[in-house]
Amino acid sequence: MTMLKLTAQSQRLQLITDFLKTQAFERASFAQIQEYLHQKLPGLGLKAISRRSLEADLQILRSDKASGIKHVQVARKHYYQLEKNTKVLTDVAEGFMQSMLQQIGQNLGAKIPEKLFPSDHDFQDQLVFSFSGLNDDGQSIQLAATCLQAIEQQYLIQFLYKPAFSTYRSRFQIVAPLQIRFYEGRFYLVACEWSELKKAPKNQLKVFAFDLIEDFVVVPALAEREDGKEGELQHFHWAALAHELELRSYFKHCLGIARFKDSIPEVIRLKFTDWAINYVKARRLHASQRIVVDNPNYIVIELYVYRTYELNMLLSRFRDYGSEVL
Repeated sequence: MTMLKLTAQSQRLQLITDFLKTQAFERASFAQIQEYLHQKLPGLGLKAISRRSLEADLQILRSDKASGIKHVQVARKHYYQLEKNTKVLTDVAEGFMQSMLQQIGQNLGAKIPEKLFPSDHDFQDQLVFSFSGLNDDGQSIQLAATCLQAIEQQYLIQFLYKPAFSTYRSRFQIVAPLQIRFYEGRFYLVACEWSELKKAPKNQLKVFAFDLIEDFVVVPALAEREDGKEGELQHFHWAALAHELELRSYFKHCLGIARFKDSIPEVIRLKFTDWAINYVKARRLHASQRIVVDNPNYIVIELYVYRTYELNMLLSRFRDYGSEVL
């Protein structure tokens, strides 16, 4: 019986695919792939390949839809990754749904089962969450899955970020990811910036909007070796950092996700009239909300929150029917 012998290129393509499966986010840089092949090929009796040959191999994989490999770029570095398969995204979506239901249940005082639905159940027509504002072809969900993996495995990530209120170019960020939040139709990454000089966190939480992360791409932050090559993943201790930065209570007095450095919460009184009366009574604007004046023609509520631009955004929804009592 004649055995079919794989060509050298076929063996390299298989090696690259298998290597990506073992990497964080199933993603690796060109340099990492090159280093891996440099170590592996001699043991298989194969010759080392040039940079041009590796580029050709990667192009073949990218052009083959069955391989599921795509190219991404962050800060002039080239990365190759396996596309997330449908099952992974389905599991993530179910996890999101379960988490949402758990949190809604807690707010309503109802207990939601830990596993509400098995994977063979489909509730897309029976249970609908409206995510107004999300128009990114599912990129936010995929980015959330990537960030959750980094949070779970406790390693640093890096990305290019374009601040919403800045005219400057995108900034290169290295952060320890701690939490994902969803507010007013947008996903946010709550993270702590990392000091490359001190090899330690900067001890201040920052919030990054998913849609301002360039191309919705984040990659693992690898340590740099003395020879200039990329090293191992850089890890952090999630529980210790979350405790030190008081993550659990950090947003307690926020109207949404905004909080300025060294700011302190204050009592803010808001007055509502007409249709806004029943709206505000039925839907609490913040957990601290309490009604201090309740008349037929208007109500006054108190909030204990940080004063940020989100207060003006909130009142703008009510137009002439909501205002601050000064």
